Amino acid sequence: MNDQQNRHPHRLPPAERGRNQDTSRDELIINAALELLGTKGYQSLTMTDVAAHAGVSKATLYRRWTAKADLVADAVATLDSLNSPRYPGTSLRDDLLALVHHAGNCTDRPEIVIATMEMARLHPELYRTLAERYSTFVRAELSKLSATATHAGYMALSEVELDILGDTVIALVAYYGGPAGAPIPSERLAKVVDHLLMLMLTGTRASTEATTPKRAMGR
Repeated sequence: MNDQQNRHPHRLPPAERGRNQDTSRDELIINAALELLGTKGYQSLTMTDVAAHAGVSKATLYRRWTAKADLVADAVATLDSLNSPRYPGTSLRDDLLALVHHAGNCTDRPEIVIATMEMARLHPELYRTLAERYSTFVRAELSKLSATATHAGYMALSEVELDILGDTVIALVAYYGGPAGAPIPSERLAKVVDHLLMLMLTGTRASTEATTPKRAMGR
């Protein structure tokens, strides 16, 4: 998979035959989709509108994305909310708190993120695509933090344990954020990290992080 596919997982791969696709058009299309999401919303957004706004033909657009849900998911994924947070690196607990805060608070064009998530409740294909993307993002970041914990001397989490940890983070963010995706108070996130997520990740609470590492998840 090439770099462009890594950035836009739902984008169709370039055709094996024929002239190479101009990847700069991908960014034109993504930017057009974001602008139109902000002004028209998902319901009124059409692929024809996106192509016209990006200044490309519909054939060019459909060679890259065949479904509106996939295009919107790739567009939303370029925002900061689905990119790695800036980890302070001061402690495992602080890095975990940075991730949870980042995952639970959309600060980059929140009107687009919130409106898109609201529309996802009415459009199953959009919901599935966004949920898959969000889950993949959270799981990948937790895998990085788990590797950090292992390097610090804690037992490595199994794939199943990482899945459970990821599901827990996603469920808590959805619960505390509510249906409107409201910002989650920092104090609440700190309690979740200190009394639950650190315990799942390292087997110890944040207040006892310096104790002898032991098997996480109670095993």
